[in-house]
Amino acid sequence: MHDSPPPSHDWRTQLSGYAGHNKETLVAISDAFLDEVPMLMSRIKAAFMAQDTRTLRTSAHTLKSCFRYVASDEDIAAASEVEKNADHCDTITTAQIDHIETLAKQWCDCVKQLRDETAASL
Repeated sequence: MHDSPPPSHDWRTQLSGYAGHNKETLVAISDAFLDEVPMLMSRIKAAFMAQDTRTLRTSAHTLKSCFRYVASDEDIAAASEVEKNADHCDTITTAQIDHIETLAKQWCDCVKQLRDETAASL
């Protein structure tokens, strides 16, 4: 688990709302998030290194969409910034990529905990 401050908003209620407050759906959405987000970060890092603007833009866009399920506006904006600047990779810093990777790992940790708690209560 990654050390991180607690989220500043009620992300559990936010994610549960997207699941229609249904436990089985919440587990399914969580599983999809936990599969998708690490894969997206791998693509983002590889695209950044290769200066592959198309893959960087589409992967950052999809990460931003995943973040909308749980993250604060500030975290969503971090992914959005990479998406927005993807056509000019030279304006994106390694620190920005590292930051969204840290956010992705933190959110995966949070979602996994909620997923495991929810699955145990089925």
